[in-house]
Amino acid sequence: MSKKVKDFLNIILNGTALGIVIGLIPNAVLSTLFKYLGSHFAPDIFKTLSQAMYLLQFSVPVLVGVIIGQSLKFKPLESAVLGATVLAGSGSLSYNATAKAWTGVPMGDLFNVILVAIVGALVISLLRDKFGTVTIIFLPIAGGLVSALGLVTLPYMKGLTSLLASVIFKFTTLQPLLMCMLIAMAFSFMIVTPVSTVAMGIILFTNENFIGAGAATLGVLSAAAVLSIGTFRAKNRGASAAIILGAIKLMMPNCARKPQLFLTILTTSAITGIAGYFLNILGNQDSAGFGIIGLIGPTKSYELNQGSLLSIVLAFFVIPFFVAFVADRLYSDVLKLYKVDAYSTENLS
Repeated sequence: MSKKVKDFLNIILNGTALGIVIGLIPNAVLSTLFKYLGSHFAPDIFKTLSQAMYLLQFSVPVLVGVIIGQSLKFKPLESAVLGATVLAGSGSLSYNATAKAWTGVPMGDLFNVILVAIVGALVISLLRDKFGTVTIIFLPIAGGLVSALGLVTLPYMKGLTSLLASVIFKFTTLQPLLMCMLIAMAFSFMIVTPVSTVAMGIILFTNENFIGAGAATLGVLSAAAVLSIGTFRAKNRGASAAIILGAIKLMMPNCARKPQLFLTILTTSAITGIAGYFLNILGNQDSAGFGIIGLIGPTKSYELNQGSLLSIVLAFFVIPFFVAFVADRLYSDVLKLYKVDAYSTENLS
């Protein structure tokens, strides 16, 4: 693969990661706090604030397109067209024939977001400066045509997510200890890919599989523990703090460039998932995809465990970070599978 192609794909991944983080983090970090505060005073105010944070999630496709456009040195018009193109082709908006109205879901399908962003960026690169004074007319039309392609590919991209969900669902039928380990590993892997762990949690844990949902939460946390420790070692404390607060997908490009990082992530999540089984860490579909973000995972587990505080502290704040530290040193310093600069990122600059 040529350097030009690698750089282009890296821009796509970076733009996708940043767009996801910018759109999702406000709600993830503040939803639990606003819910708590709203239950004690000024409920209408905190309800409005919660709605505003939630609605920001619908901006993810636009953000992805605009950030990618800026990274490719597009003009403002070209970046705006790419943002609109990704939104229209992402699958976040769909027509409900029964209700006779357009309905929306946050983000859409991330696989389709990336596909539309790639095609849209290539088309705009090809057509830029070709229309002269009527660019403002014909470039958005070209973007609309790319969006139509995205709507055609959307069912197939959704099929990838459904296939992955069906594979992970098999884990829920296994012996509970093995189930916890494999689910934790699966969610730790997915959080640093274009797969939405939040959506996957909703799909998988509609029943009362509280222990499986708890393991999923610990899997997301395990990835955060590894990547926060790694970025801290790489002297990028800003990224380390951002990851703890929920910006785990910022590291998608790093994991794509250095797949060896998955060894550390999967080792940490396997051990943490097993520990979660013995500590009876529970969750549900609302907490499964969040990990420690906004304290959603620990709070939900505390509620379901009816007050087992020691287990919560060990599972969420001690074991994953200790195991992540040891695993990172093992694979990087002892086995020399990667260097500390594998964690380096310029995403926050």
